[in-house]
Amino acid sequence: MRIGLVGVGRMGMVLAARLREYADVLIFDRDPDRLALVAEELNLPVAAGLDELADAGVVILAVPDREVISLIKDFNLIKKPLSVFNVATNVAQMVLEEAAAKHVRCTGVKLIGHANEIALGQRPVIIINDKPAELVPVAEELFAPLGDIIIGKADSVTAINTIAAQKALEAAVAIEETLIGGGVTDSNVIKSAIRQVAAGILKAYTNDDLGPFAREIVRAVRAKLKK
Repeated sequence: MRIGLVGVGRMGMVLAARLREYADVLIFDRDPDRLALVAEELNLPVAAGLDELADAGVVILAVPDREVISLIKDFNLIKKPLSVFNVATNVAQMVLEEAAAKHVRCTGVKLIGHANEIALGQRPVIIINDKPAELVPVAEELFAPLGDIIIGKADSVTAINTIAAQKALEAAVAIEETLIGGGVTDSNVIKSAIRQVAAGILKAYTNDDLGPFAREIVRAVRAKLKK
């Protein structure tokens, strides 16, 4: 499958690296320096512009939320039939549909995952929006090698990722402040406690691999939340 990819930032670069294993990927970014760097590192061809990307017939948008709609409007003007898959978390399906012309079909394909973890080989859960129905099989073929696919309401990922990020950062700040309050001031020690101990415990929790001490903490936390 030949596809265009707009955006080679953190997530875009990860997607490009994984997609090139089974698809013919053509990349583009507004930042020419970053584009050249990623193209060289991944040995991928660069599109001269959006018109060349549209020739592929399938384009993934891996750009910041604020750029998604302007790109769709640019593709509207090119007048070529195009299927667009948006991975930006905070752009709703309704917004995509309202912005797109009839020849530009858009849907959300959103990842419950972190770019760094995906780069290390982790498989994220990927929710493909169930409408328009004709884009679902195309999205499945394209994204199934990257992660575990669910067909449903991709907009739910906004709340899921926001809650996960907020709670994780609250925990990190709480660990930092508590350690400092207890007299631990070495920043390397604090960062290791968060990066190694806390992050490792969270992964063990999701893998059902907690030790007896950690399981007891979980029981205590759940009991406290029920009160």
